[in-house]
Amino acid sequence: MRPVPATDEQLLNEALAYTFSKPVTAYLTEARIIACCCIALTHRHIRAAPVWERFTDGHLIRTSVILRVAQEGEFWVFHTYSGSFYVIASFRADDGYQSLMEYRVFLTSGYHPAPDRLH
Repeated sequence: MRPVPATDEQLLNEALAYTFSKPVTAYLTEARIIACCCIALTHRHIRAAPVWERFTDGHLIRTSVILRVAQEGEFWVFHTYSGSFYVIASFRADDGYQSLMEYRVFLTSGYHPAPDRLH
């Protein structure tokens, strides 16, 4: 488990206080999109299992395929193939936000990353 930097902790607290349009699966910090998924540290995951340290706060996760990206307030949110709704509290400093911008172009280019069974 990684400690949350002070700047990320402030953004995380702001995200936790915001009312989103759907129930939040988890809040993510240090997010980066790689191969249609998000790699990030998870916080307040609804399926956290402390006994197995699964989805517990500060642990690295990989989301399922991101189907839709939207902005709610000042936060970016992801809708994934598995039905999860993730809130991005912060991006990885070096390339996280850039990965989001590139993925948005990818999604709007007409390619849909969902498996064929969704069509």
